[in-house]
Amino acid sequence: STGRRARLISRRFRKNHDQYNRQVFTGPPEQTKDYVMRAANELGKGEWRACLGLLVGLEVWELVPGEGAKEQIREVLMKEIKLAGLRTYLFAYSAQYESLSLNQLCGMFDMSKNEVHSVVSKMMINRELHASWDQPTETIVLRNVEPSSLQLLALQFAEKASNLVESNERLLDSKTGNYGHRDSDGNWKGGDNH
Repeated sequence: STGRRARLISRRFRKNHDQYNRQVFTGPPEQTKDYVMRAANELGKGEWRACLGLLVGLEVWELVPGEGAKEQIREVLMKEIKLAGLRTYLFAYSAQYESLSLNQLCGMFDMSKNEVHSVVSKMMINRELHASWDQPTETIVLRNVEPSSLQLLALQFAEKASNLVESNERLLDSKTGNYGHRDSDGNWKGGDNH
């Protein structure tokens, strides 16, 4: 045990997200799942406001009982989406920067200096972000860490394993006839069942 908490990632969410991203054309969201997938993509780009707008606009929140429940949910969603947006932004774009201003991050994610400082410091402590604080200028000095040869080999292995799993799933689907999709009338399209 390394002492770190294992992060649980929903396999169903990951599968749906991968399928959503593989689509050649993604029109405007129609179903709740489409809204969630679009929101996840927006969050992945650091666009927390767009993500929040998509999720808060869902009709499902009208069904939650209790006075003021919708507003409470909105506040919790906003707080968590800002936090996740900041973390995601730093993960995705830190390699493109040499330094980041604390004030700039506060403005981008509508968070206080203490909140941003806390999140960034935790990421540094957990070695999720290779950086250090320059306290007088309130900037984060980022260090570009090139992956070691072992890490590069591990990434190549993971990609090959992923491709193998994907091709095995396609092979299994073709053997069982369970691939394709249902059209708007509920008829099965693709595979052996036309």
